[in-house]
Amino acid sequence: MNVKELMKRFLEEEGFKYEWDEENWVFKFQGLKVILFLNENHETLLSLGVAYGAEEIPRYVALDLCNELNQTSILKHYLVDDDTLVVLFEEFIEETEVTNEAVMDILEILVHGAYRFDERMDEMKSYLSHPDKTVN
Repeated sequence: MNVKELMKRFLEEEGFKYEWDEENWVFKFQGLKVILFLNENHETLLSLGVAYGAEEIPRYVALDLCNELNQTSILKHYLVDDDTLVVLFEEFIEETEVTNEAVMDILEILVHGAYRFDERMDEMKSYLSHPDKTVN
């Protein structure tokens, strides 16, 4: 089963509403907008992400934050452009059946990682807004 079929089945069976966003599917999970990135070249690559605006912190701080979190997490954190950060779960699914419960567990991991990322971004914003801190 490819990722598109797997996620279509999961979303419909679990009652999620989803929409097509150019090349990707978008749906809400625990208040977060989750993006399913579809890759025509890798139909078995499950790639789920949450995007954040990063306008309020300097680029080098965003990159440092991504590098820090990438060292201790199964999730990947990327600066996509100068003002968008993405928390991403990627895994090739095997030919074996992936259950709805397994997809739900993956989404829980993604949400936990996204909230952790959000907390660290808030810490960085607070640190940078302190009057005696300067940013070059």
